[in-house]
This record gives sequence, C-alpha cells and structure tokens, in this order.
Amino acid sequence: MLICMKPTIKEIASLHARISHALSKKELTYAELARISNVDQSQVSRICRGEFKTFSNNVVQVCRALDVRVPRLRHESSADPEWEKAQANMHRIWNRAPGGASVIARVLDAIADLQDNARADTSALAPNNKSGS
Repeated sequence: MLICMKPTIKEIASLHARISHALSKKELTYAELARISNVDQSQVSRICRGEFKTFSNNVVQVCRALDVRVPRLRHESSADPEWEKAQANMHRIWNRAPGGASVIARVLDAIADLQDNARADTSALAPNNKSGS
C-alpha cells in the first residue's frame, strides 16, 4: 500500500530547504544517499531538487536517511466523529516508516477477518438455538 500525503506548496518548499540543508551538512552525494535510503538515485536527485508533489514513501525514506522530520499534514474533517477518532489513533501508532502503513493495514485486515469469522460462527449457532425451543 502506497501512502502519499499531499502537502501545500509552502510545506514542500520548507521540506525541500531542510532536505538541502541536511544533505550539505552530511556531505553526501546523491549516490550515497540513494544507497542509504534505498531509493533510486534518479528519485533521490528529483527529491533533493524539490521536485515532488506528495510526501511519498521515497520522500519519507530520503528524509529518514537525512534525519529530517516530515511534517504531519492536516486532513479534512469528515462528518463521522468515530471515523475521525479511528484515523487519529492510526496516525498515532504509525511511526512514519515507509512500511509502517502496510503493517497497520495488515493488522486491520486481520481484525476484519476475525470479525467475519465471529459473525459466521454466530450465524452457524443461531439455527441450533431455534430448534431447541
């Protein structure tokens, strides 16, 4: 699952400046940063030039390699307060690691499977209860 968060132009410019500063401070080449971040060198080059529109996994990986914090983005409010609470909890447990969202998705899928199994077990027992009356 690919998580891409869409930042504002101002947020992109700010992150680009911090990436550039960290890159020069660490005195890394694009090739070295590509190896450290496990991102293709052409993508590293593009990201370091500020040529990105979302905070994609590649952008996050480059930032982590440079010890640059990726800002949290505000999400539009939905009408359902329970969904807002669920989203807030998911963001709280997500460690911003590139694979972190995939782990959360797998856990949620496992919970959904457990719920499906519990419903199936309940419906399988229901006819037996009716016949005993």
